[in-house]
Amino acid sequence: MHRVNTNLNQAAVNQLLIVRAVHADGVPTEWVHWLEDIGFLSGEHAMVLKRPFIPGGALVVRIGLSTFALHPQEAACIEVTAVS
Repeated sequence: MHRVNTNLNQAAVNQLLIVRAVHADGVPTEWVHWLEDIGFLSGEHAMVLKRPFIPGGALVVRIGLSTFALHPQEAACIEVTAVS
């Protein structure tokens, strides 16, 4: 089965995901370290729980047992694959 990678900002709500990598394309490289420090590591399970009501607002995401609010630019740094 072919799995397509996307980023957390584009992922569907309530879809079980696996983190593949964290990238710093067009953002400060420190973001990679910060996102990894809070748990966005390759192989971890993640899920988008809620999308923002206003454009540019924060997404509510779960990584492992923790829940965070990430701005769309932060979520776009996290490469994920949907679990089917």
